[in-house]
Amino acid sequence: MELNLKKNGNAIIIYLEGRLDVHLSADIEKEINKLISTESTSHFILNLKDVEYMSSSGLRIFVSTMRILKERKRKLVLCNMNSAVRKIFEVVELTDMFDIFNNENEALEFLKNL
Repeated sequence: MELNLKKNGNAIIIYLEGRLDVHLSADIEKEINKLISTESTSHFILNLKDVEYMSSSGLRIFVSTMRILKERKRKLVLCNMNSAVRKIFEVVELTDMFDIFNNENEALEFLKNL
């Protein structure tokens, strides 16, 4: 699987789409982990604008990516979360664990100040 991404300043923006379920999550996580290694100084933004569904496997991507980046003194931020995905984060009480922004520009502005 190839991720749709772009680099902007000190951030790599990854555009996730579709259904983040057990079928795709392992591949997505593997690709993100490769990027974390190759982009050794970048922070990461996951743009969730086109994510229509997320299972617990999808949530695992976020938690594991955040932990890896935190160990390396880097940040993972989320943006463009639709109401259905936000509800999942609220139900499993993960909203306080992540920096979540309404749009990509807000996320980029936050990372510029780090």
